[in-house]
Amino acid sequence: MTRPARISFPAVLRPACGALNTPRLCVQTLRSPTVRPHLVRHYHISPNITKQRLRLTGNETQLKSPYSPPPIQNAAGTGNESILRKEVEDLKELVAKLQKENEILATTKGGVVPNTIEPSLGEREFVSQEVPLFSDAKLGPEWIKLIPAPEFEEAKPLLLSRLWLRDSCSCPKCLDPDSGQKTFSTTDLLDVPITKRENVRLQNDGSLEVIWEHDSLSNGESHRTILSASELNLLYHNNNPRIQLQPPIPRTLWDNASFTDLVRTGACHIDYNDWRHNDEAFWTAFHQFTQTGLLFLTNVPQEEHSVISIANRIGPLQYTFYGWTWDVKSKPRAENVAYTNVFLGLHQDLMYHDPIPRLQLLHCLANSCEGGESLFSDGVHAALQLMNSDPEAYDILTKTDVPFGYDKGGHHYYATRKTIEADPTTGAPFITHWAPPFQTSFPARGKDDRLRRWRDAAEKFQKLLEKEENIYEVKMKPGECVIFDNSRVLHGRREFETSTGSRWLKGTYVTPQVYRAKETELVRRLNKGRVWPVDSAEERGRIWKLERDMVEGRRK
Repeated sequence: MTRPARISFPAVLRPACGALNTPRLCVQTLRSPTVRPHLVRHYHISPNITKQRLRLTGNETQLKSPYSPPPIQNAAGTGNESILRKEVEDLKELVAKLQKENEILATTKGGVVPNTIEPSLGEREFVSQEVPLFSDAKLGPEWIKLIPAPEFEEAKPLLLSRLWLRDSCSCPKCLDPDSGQKTFSTTDLLDVPITKRENVRLQNDGSLEVIWEHDSLSNGESHRTILSASELNLLYHNNNPRIQLQPPIPRTLWDNASFTDLVRTGACHIDYNDWRHNDEAFWTAFHQFTQTGLLFLTNVPQEEHSVISIANRIGPLQYTFYGWTWDVKSKPRAENVAYTNVFLGLHQDLMYHDPIPRLQLLHCLANSCEGGESLFSDGVHAALQLMNSDPEAYDILTKTDVPFGYDKGGHHYYATRKTIEADPTTGAPFITHWAPPFQTSFPARGKDDRLRRWRDAAEKFQKLLEKEENIYEVKMKPGECVIFDNSRVLHGRREFETSTGSRWLKGTYVTPQVYRAKETELVRRLNKGRVWPVDSAEERGRIWKLERDMVEGRRK
């Protein structure tokens, strides 16, 4: 018999992220009294919630207003009227509370509560960590099969290898509580102990208990392995509970006008001392950076090592043939075009290097000459504009390998990159590779016209990158440091006159792996460690739609 539809908790207040500045409320609708991640459905209710209609499947319960209980239809004979009415009253109270918080949020500058790390990201919702999904287990010669609860006919059984189960045990004997490292090698498990059917049990909380008899790692004694309900859910969705797939943080794609608006709010600036010593301010600024890819620090000490302390707040520096740090100064016979005073067009650094630096930091130590303004452009924003305006050109740039190289002073580097890396699921632009000064010759292919087609498409992309309305321009002052995402934000500078003063920037890089580690820590802080059992491809598609809508709305 179909269970009555119901509204489940929790409902979460979502803060605005970047250009998505409309606060929303969200509730979940489920087909059973227990939260099941593969059956969760989301409805986003705008602040004008009284005009919305929320229709639930099952017994057609409707929510017409957060201030009055919805009518209950077809509930007679189910014996659940009192339960439904109690949940309706709870929902009314919760929605009213969130509506009040939502009004406060909507009146706050930028749509985000200052100095606050919210527990949710943009348009996201999380399911409970302990949600029983399976109701039975069957024992095979090499595997254990978990059978979904009967009411979830859509779910498929989950097969778990016995070897995998024993190898993945996280008890204190198998996983050191202090270091989190394994205390044995997988090669020690040459003979996985046979278990009896009664030694494989699903607990009331949804966890799986397995008792291994005559365990070789336990001196022949029995050993107990537990997988929690949340780990089983992650296995069901993401295959590995030990490496949780973190939700991507929605990016704010920007042009000059939208980024200038963010600068006016102060969201893209942070004081050096706050960055170094104020955790709340640091995480708020770093969260903003993950969205825009561009952040400025102020009041930085005028010392050459200051850029190191700024980068170390994120993680270790990346060493390149330029060293741990390097100076951007005009000098004769420069080994890099950046070390001159001529105009430097928009580009990304070290496209020939592996790995390409993810972050670049530039600390301004002097800038008293005329000119030398810094230029920044959001490459993904321009790529999305190209995708919308000329899909054929966009397609060429996502499929053509472009050669980059460096061959000077005993350093020989070469790599090929696609101008635009597209998400394999959605086709949306993910990162860009643009560095004309370091582009080398394409392979000679006779009558092959791929170079011509790439040139024509690249010209269209370059025009979008260099459009005045897409460039944020600023003349950095001594004591300022800029951090930008080198996988997305292009940088350049205007020509400067060395006879009128000096210009000196101290730079360093951070690797992609170090940045991702810090980003993962941010996500866990934002979501208070809650798990994310959501199909990553589906989530990327949803975020891609949000980014596309940003650019489309701005163009209109």
